[in-house]
Amino acid sequence: MNFDLPPDDDPRRLEVRAWFAAHPKPKYRQMTEAGYVVPHWPRPWGLGADAELQLIIDEEIKRAKVLAPNLVNPVAINNCAQSLLTHGTAAQRGRFLVPALAAEEIWCMLFSEPSGGSDLGALRTIARREGDHYVVRGHKIWTSLAHKSKIGVLVARTDTHVPKHAGLSQFLIDMDSPGITVRPIIDMSGEENEYNEVFLDDVIVPADRLLGKEGDGWALSMSQLQTERVALSKPGAIWGAGPSARELVQGLIAKGAIKDTLLRDEAAKLYIEGELLRLLAYRSFSDRMNAKHAGPESAARKMIAAPHGQRVVDLAKRWQGMAGLVKGAETLPEPNGGRGTYDDWDYAFWFNPAVTLGVGTQEILKNVIAERVLGLPREKDPTAKTPWSELQKPQLRAAS
Repeated sequence: MNFDLPPDDDPRRLEVRAWFAAHPKPKYRQMTEAGYVVPHWPRPWGLGADAELQLIIDEEIKRAKVLAPNLVNPVAINNCAQSLLTHGTAAQRGRFLVPALAAEEIWCMLFSEPSGGSDLGALRTIARREGDHYVVRGHKIWTSLAHKSKIGVLVARTDTHVPKHAGLSQFLIDMDSPGITVRPIIDMSGEENEYNEVFLDDVIVPADRLLGKEGDGWALSMSQLQTERVALSKPGAIWGAGPSARELVQGLIAKGAIKDTLLRDEAAKLYIEGELLRLLAYRSFSDRMNAKHAGPESAARKMIAAPHGQRVVDLAKRWQGMAGLVKGAETLPEPNGGRGTYDDWDYAFWFNPAVTLGVGTQEILKNVIAERVLGLPREKDPTAKTPWSELQKPQLRAAS
């Protein structure tokens, strides 16, 4: 298999490059209309592009120094909006897709809860049907971009009398609805917060905002999380959005640091890891071309990619020495990937401890691989077939 992309004179590359030359500072709405935001999607949203054209477009976006829309609105573009193609109504696709792809409406995922940990099936947020709407009450946490979002992809419990995984449903809700309170979670990066906790107090959600059918929430969420893990398993820090091992090695060469034999050996190993992740990304492209959905291999990719990104920024900071501890005192060349804050070695270093926790902890991913890839015995869950309402009775008795 040839892993080299087409040269500069390839007609497809020239066409994309000419478009960016004619639109030097394109608005995301223009990129959406050109099909460049999700080129692999069917028309009218994308181009029905094969894997090679997708990679060409990605390269040309970077070359044009345009901040890719998927970095601005990752939840919609990378994770959830594609669910509307197969499970959404025509009205939902018409209302939500273009504003999402054009980053005019930022999305967030209202999944995790304080009492649930990594067990999404244990969530307690309730959506109660009342005529032509649902009333939602609950508490979500670790919600990326909730403070900027217009649309929330909410997983809530619509049936309490079935086992915990069966009673979940998914909704597209307006984040400015009465009853929604968003509180920031401040992290140590020194930049604007990414994470938030969200309180939902008797929030009214129209019934036509239900995605799919009642009870589809678990299957939809698992598909979206698998897709998210693929999207966030590119080679590089911050789930592949930040500096890569290639950029680290280029910077070390530019500074003459690569002459240090021990550092060179460590950098070479990271470079090889990054190339393996790049080839795994190509394999995912091939799977999509052959109509294979993201499966448990997404867990393996994310489990490899997250610590790899941590090691990349760790080596960068260790080489910088004391200067690496001072914000802005960079001695290593900043990447110029058109990624905004994600091109900052400082931000990458301080944010990166989160990447082995978010989007599935390493322990959860190991379980997925052990059970679904290696075929080892599943971890026993005595509550799996018990109606959710029965599971709450001991807690209610303890609280009374």
